[in-house]
Amino acid sequence: MQHVGMSPARAGCTDPLLSVVTVSLNAAGTIEDTLSSVCLQQVDFACEHVCVDGGSTDGTREVIDRWAMRSDRIRRVYQADRGIFDAMNHGLHAARGEYVLFLNADDFLVAADTLATALQGLEPNSADNPDLVVGPVCMGLPGSRGVWRYRKVPALLGRVRGLGLYPPHQGMFAKRELLAAIGGFDARCRFAGDIIQYYDLERLFPLSVRRLRRYVAFMRAGGAANSGFGAVSAGSLEIYRHFQPIRGAARASAMVLVKSLQSLCEVRYGTLATQRWWAAE
Repeated sequence: MQHVGMSPARAGCTDPLLSVVTVSLNAAGTIEDTLSSVCLQQVDFACEHVCVDGGSTDGTREVIDRWAMRSDRIRRVYQADRGIFDAMNHGLHAARGEYVLFLNADDFLVAADTLATALQGLEPNSADNPDLVVGPVCMGLPGSRGVWRYRKVPALLGRVRGLGLYPPHQGMFAKRELLAAIGGFDARCRFAGDIIQYYDLERLFPLSVRRLRRYVAFMRAGGAANSGFGAVSAGSLEIYRHFQPIRGAARASAMVLVKSLQSLCEVRYGTLATQRWWAAE
């Protein structure tokens, strides 16, 4: 059964410039930071937060409902799905923004002006708006010592196509019409649907890209696609199987190799800055 909740204050309003989409399943322990980081954004443009939940039983929906009482940005899509990328497709279908940012339920925006900075100077539906706005993402555990990742935007992204370079998904604002044109995400994927989506965008469109210098989001370590060597290997296999019929075995293998090298180059070791990235208020 599908349930879509929308504040009456937003009924009949014009489409927002940005839709932030968050999918969740039993994320009560982390989604509060995600919700607060979006709801408390200081922006001068219309923004909505589409929260998609596939059937949580741990109180996640209650957390979302509580924040929906505080913010008219939140739209709720409570609908069963066939996995994370199918849920993301539900969110994409519900989104109304010119741009879409996918922010997972254990991720959060790093500052109150993140969205304002990312989309600064863009006018709704302007022909001059870039296809993508992309910025770096940090992944790890704040204040802890160990391995973390600086997920930066490759210098050649948007300039060299088909090489296997990719942006961090939680730092990519993409035009909704382009995502819809390629059918959203491949719902059969379990690990690499976001990377495959970017590769398909790059293959089919001459993308214009605005690069950001500031962090966009913080990702807590431990997501499904980054949960270990097995998950990384399975994601690489998904990418290879997708592109082998399109570009041949050698080219698909080269893309997987470049993708793997990029991920390896992101790895850092040490104490991740103890700055206050975000806290629910």
